[in-house]
Amino acid sequence: MEEIVNDYLGASKSSILNSLLYDDKTLDELAVILKINKNAVKEHMNYLENKNLVSPYFLKVKTGRPKKYYKLTERGMQIFPKQYINFSSLLLKEIENEFGTVKLNNILMRIADKMVHDIDSNNMSLKLLSRDQKIEKLKDYVNILNKLGYYAKMEIDGNCVKIVRHNCIFYELAKNNKDLVCGSLEKSMIDDSLGNNFTLLENFPDGDNKCVVEIKL
Repeated sequence: MEEIVNDYLGASKSSILNSLLYDDKTLDELAVILKINKNAVKEHMNYLENKNLVSPYFLKVKTGRPKKYYKLTERGMQIFPKQYINFSSLLLKEIENEFGTVKLNNILMRIADKMVHDIDSNNMSLKLLSRDQKIEKLKDYVNILNKLGYYAKMEIDGNCVKIVRHNCIFYELAKNNKDLVCGSLEKSMIDDSLGNNFTLLENFPDGDNKCVVEIKL
């Protein structure tokens, strides 16, 4: 993660964010840490502020004018590594050990259902619809996937439709928990929206670089 941040922002901006992770600082304090002049630091801060990675505020002091400090924004905090994936994997295993696979699957399916309905509360079932209506419903489904962050697209070939997802929002979690995540959570999202007439041709946990679902209309 540090290498990615350095490559994207450069060493100086990366050092600024790392420094602000510990406590808020003024331009003068950052100039001392980075060993560059204040104007150069100000340019970096303007860039980081425009990217919504840092935000300024003023703090009253005993004497003189208030001092301008900089702090990390919520978006700035998100750059740094988190242990959500490890925690989530351990949590899944503990729930499965405590309540069994069936109950865990039911929980994951309810989560999937809520995720879809938080984006669009319309009924996505394809049953009893014409071919054109089904295609329109699938377009809506792809839009939902993209709102969730899947970078999905739809390919139509006669009565066969493929939904190709170039990102998986459960990627890291699914790598070590394929049967639970892909077998329950993802499958529920597909089942609820597309019905049972689908085939999972490719998916990320199997080493593929995309996830492809084929639906027969």
